[in-house]
Amino acid sequence: MNDSWQRIFLVRHGHVAYFDTENKPVNPKYASLSPQGVEQIRLLVESIKDIPFARIYSSTMPRSIQTAEILTQYQPSKEIIAVDAIREIKSGRLREVPADKAQVELKEAYLLQTNQLKHFVQGESWETFNRRVIEWFEQVVLSNPSHQNILISSHDVVNRILINWMFDQHLADIYAQEQDYGCLNILDIQVKDNRIFRKRIKLQNFTIYDPLKTKSFNSAMDDVYDVYVNNNGFQG
Repeated sequence: MNDSWQRIFLVRHGHVAYFDTENKPVNPKYASLSPQGVEQIRLLVESIKDIPFARIYSSTMPRSIQTAEILTQYQPSKEIIAVDAIREIKSGRLREVPADKAQVELKEAYLLQTNQLKHFVQGESWETFNRRVIEWFEQVVLSNPSHQNILISSHDVVNRILINWMFDQHLADIYAQEQDYGCLNILDIQVKDNRIFRKRIKLQNFTIYDPLKTKSFNSAMDDVYDVYVNNNGFQG
């Protein structure tokens, strides 16, 4: 009988400037960590530097890879496995969102079940995104079912989907599963007889640079909505 627990250290990348000095969107495919984001991850790595990781994953996006590189600086093996399955969800063009739909499509984008949203900001479908993230994650957990620590450097919505999976929620709202820049989640997953048997969350959305969230209030899409309003002169 195979019966073991795996511990997943799930990190959101550090701060990224998604808009330039003129509030114009930066292509998220190429966005990298800001100096603030680098410092956030440097603080985090000091708290986990003595934990050995059997495997280290990142998405294929630069900010995720940068985060993983900082997090592995104390590891004997610095091999990072970059996978496309956990790249951030792809949105449509912000400027093409109609003003009368901005509240629902942007500010309330994470209320996908409540608002019956099939796509994220007129881009990738939630069904496709959910499937690619969860299928990859379950394969990782089951591929080597032994006592080990796994580090994953990922993204806001990817992490929210994985936390919902911990609660057995499929295509449910992810608004409540907040993921601040540079946050750490710790997920324990029990594998028994080659299947996922039990799941538990030991830590969620912990930010070592602001543990009591005194400097963090807005959700990620609140900030996107605010930029949209400023650029379009729209009040809603």
